[in-house]
Amino acid sequence: MTKKGKLQEDFHNLTQAMMGKSSYETNVSNFFEVVSYNASTHMADIQPQIDDEGGQDEVGIIHECPVLMTCYAFDDGKSMHKGSIVFAIYNDRDLDNFDGGKYTKASDRTHSVNDAVVVGVYKA
Repeated sequence: MTKKGKLQEDFHNLTQAMMGKSSYETNVSNFFEVVSYNASTHMADIQPQIDDEGGQDEVGIIHECPVLMTCYAFDDGKSMHKGSIVFAIYNDRDLDNFDGGKYTKASDRTHSVNDAVVVGVYKA
């Protein structure tokens, strides 16, 4: 193999390895079960529904996730309760300082499971 061919192969292998790793580091969304829900603050503790114990997708309970109005306002909150299956997204930036309005990010964290927001109820 020529030097150029070896360099191309090494570069290809490096980019493939990086792409594989980064695809697991960028969290987008998931289905969850509601573990607990506070109807006054509209915050929920949620458990991912993917079963991957010991694998790349293993995640514990995510605490104090904001719940959007679409999950509770249309039916007086009957759909949002412990045991509901919900859909949540992971915010682009950290939500540590978010309290419902404009906020300053606390870190450069992106797409973290720590920044989940419940956006819909799949099954009450």
